[in-house]
Amino acid sequence: MLKYLTLLAIIYFFFWLIKHKVRQRKLEAQGYKIEAQQGLRPVTILSIVLLVIYGGYLLYYVLRGGDV
Repeated sequence: MLKYLTLLAIIYFFFWLIKHKVRQRKLEAQGYKIEAQQGLRPVTILSIVLLVIYGGYLLYYVLRGGDV
């Protein structure tokens, strides 16, 4: 089940990223100036989320004795 949740997270991330890029290009075409992004990049947030998911599963697996 974890692999399906990961797949859904990655699909949603790419959907959001494409939607975000299209919106930025529309705003630039209308003459608005797009500032450089501040803070964490979206791919960094995705990698942190995936690390937390798999790290949590690893802890669960180890604490259960490895026979899940």
